[in-house]
Amino acid sequence: MVFWRIVEGARREVGSDTERVAQALLRRLRALTSVEIEQFEELWFQAQDELYRWPIRDAATLLLGPFDDDDFLAVQDWIVSHGRSTMQRVQDDPDSLVELARDRHNARIDWFCGLPLEAYIAVTGAPSAIGGCPGSDAPAGSPAELTDEARTRQRFPRLTTYLDKNPWIERPWEHGAN
Repeated sequence: MVFWRIVEGARREVGSDTERVAQALLRRLRALTSVEIEQFEELWFQAQDELYRWPIRDAATLLLGPFDDDDFLAVQDWIVSHGRSTMQRVQDDPDSLVELARDRHNARIDWFCGLPLEAYIAVTGAPSAIGGCPGSDAPAGSPAELTDEARTRQRFPRLTTYLDKNPWIERPWEHGAN
């Protein structure tokens, strides 16, 4: 089983509609064995954990506005659902998250949470014994001071340009809260 082939194949199958990607992913998971579903879930958690970084959360805050920890899990899932190369670009350069702006309306929707469990139940008739994501309690690194406009523009030039073109999105430096 190849994790990324399954994830990217689901997106390739249905295109850019993230809700339909989740449906296609569920169909693909239901075609796996119970062991393969468990392996897939572990790999999904690993990918999610790789995105649990302050620079990525800061970039997502600029793109999406403020959000809580549960929303950040959905954002991580959303990024993973776009495939390995997208995830790697965001890890290497969180400012590249702007490339997903056309799909930003799907970022906070919990399309992917529970798909492996649902597939596992469909295959075995019972829930799996796998627990939740074993990641750390806090994102890695340090949060940026997004209320400092000059530093935020320097650190995230593409995202702040996007904000300039979309005045309806909240700017952290205008409200003084990170």
